[in-house]
Amino acid sequence: MQIKSLRIKSYRSWHVDERNITEIAKFRFKKLKHFWMLREQQCRESTIFQIIEVKRATIYRWQAAYKQNGLYGLNSQPKIPHNKRKPAWSKQLEQQVLHLRKQYPLWGKKTLTTIINRDRNQNISESTIGRIIKKLVAKGKIKPVCFYYGKLKPKRSRVFNKHAKRWQKGMKSTKPGEMIQIDHMSVFIGPGKTVKHFEATCPITKLTVAQSYSNASSKTAAEFLSLVKKKLPFHLLSIQVDGGSEFRKDFEESCAKEQIDLIVLPPKSPELNGCVERCNRTLRYEFYRFYDGNLDLFSIRQALAGYMNIYNTFRPHQALQQRTPLEYYQRYYQGGI
Repeated sequence: MQIKSLRIKSYRSWHVDERNITEIAKFRFKKLKHFWMLREQQCRESTIFQIIEVKRATIYRWQAAYKQNGLYGLNSQPKIPHNKRKPAWSKQLEQQVLHLRKQYPLWGKKTLTTIINRDRNQNISESTIGRIIKKLVAKGKIKPVCFYYGKLKPKRSRVFNKHAKRWQKGMKSTKPGEMIQIDHMSVFIGPGKTVKHFEATCPITKLTVAQSYSNASSKTAAEFLSLVKKKLPFHLLSIQVDGGSEFRKDFEESCAKEQIDLIVLPPKSPELNGCVERCNRTLRYEFYRFYDGNLDLFSIRQALAGYMNIYNTFRPHQALQQRTPLEYYQRYYQGGI
């Protein structure tokens, strides 16, 4: 009888894990080896985790994954849930939403929820109707509301690849000159006359600079930035604005040239620009409502300059313990008064 055996290379490769091993898995295995080596030398665990710069729970999780699946277990695992949520509504409800939405294409989920609950005598949540509408839009059975307003393409998210940076949670002004809030509003001031009002407010001292313009382009915003830099008694370190087009291009280039950080707030979050929004309201009701001069830009600017002098040096502010912005700045940040 003739006996044949496998080559040495073949049976030695039986225990090799041929599955894909990523660089992340190799990095984690390296950290595990350091952990095992230091533990063999009887180092304290607190010292070990400081040296390898990995948390205790993370190391033990990696160790368990390695014991169960080898190097492959150290790969980043997919975060897709094992049990995906299934639709909790009936086909009949979906057809009813489809029928109503085709009949009234501009009605939203709140209106449709009220009608369906009234007719069916049920308590279906607004979120459920919203999910049904989203599903019907994705399948192409109905059009989104923006389609009927002429917006054929969805709005693209802004790409931050230039000087401007996205606002991060927790960002807050700590001293004068940081995160100066700038905004603009349109003000109807007389028959056929609308001005574009730009305003900059320091959230710490409440010192404010304002100016009226005939348009709200990025070039105008850049011009206003020069005025703000000239008027405020401290150096501009950073500015925060909303995502308006007037704060792009020329304005962004001016900030980069002046080495001023430009922070852009997320959409639909006026509360993050609360100081300047409140100032906008103050000027709309205290200045523009009572303005009765000529409607040319020169006259409006002269009157506005007079009011801003009163606003910063004479008018008490409740947020500053009834002090004026200039008095507050001089007392707490210049050591005066």
